[in-house]
Amino acid sequence: MVLVYILLVIVIFYTYMTFETTWMKVERLDFSKKGTGLRIMHLTDLHVYMTRISAERIRKVVKAENPDVILLTGDYINKPVHAQEFLRYLRTFSKGYRTIICLGNHDYKAFGSNKTGLQNFIREIEALGVEVLINQTVIVEKDGKKYNIIGIDDLRRGSPDIEKAMEGCIAGAPKISITHNPDLVLSIPGKVVDYMFAGHFHGGQIWMPCNLEFFLLRDDQLCRMGIKRGLKRVNGIKVYLNRGLGNGVVPLRFMSRPEILICTIP
Repeated sequence: MVLVYILLVIVIFYTYMTFETTWMKVERLDFSKKGTGLRIMHLTDLHVYMTRISAERIRKVVKAENPDVILLTGDYINKPVHAQEFLRYLRTFSKGYRTIICLGNHDYKAFGSNKTGLQNFIREIEALGVEVLINQTVIVEKDGKKYNIIGIDDLRRGSPDIEKAMEGCIAGAPKISITHNPDLVLSIPGKVVDYMFAGHFHGGQIWMPCNLEFFLLRDDQLCRMGIKRGLKRVNGIKVYLNRGLGNGVVPLRFMSRPEILICTIP
């Protein structure tokens, strides 16, 4: 009888964790306090090969929220064979909206030493009208005000170069950085950028007591410091750690719902 109860609990937990991968939440953050300014939609860790959030659901959120810019911060594919699926996914919700992305460790890992394959992947993304930032800055304008969007390469598998990334910044405009691994903020001198949007941790995809997931499965510095999701201030920089939309390793989540962030920056 005890075994039956144990199996029942396992089935209930598994069913719920499967359901949670589909239970997307739109989080909101307004730094302007007035709802005016640059309206950003931030997505990350799509993992299109292991996500239960369809591109059509994202498209509906995009249409409802009407962001000024969509930012994506890496981990889209795990193998080259997933590239076309990601392109279809991206095309569904990005068309008609300025979309800016950077790459994550899984995207680099997918191509390994095949630099030509990676460059072809980037070119195919850009052919959709999506901007790929690798240590680069682009300027976004809203109601006559300009904003720096700074794409810094992935900390683990890329070649992050903060100085190079910021060469194109214009003075007097907010500096909004995007990168995949938020640990990068520890390498940025205080207040050099104003905001950072990142992912990588999945918010703790499957919550365990005492932060066991982070101590057993990760060696990232921020999560060891207890910084793993949501808005934090590190080195004087406002850092948002997005829980992401897809799933890594297993298609399960527990107490870490997939999210899309809507953020307004004055």
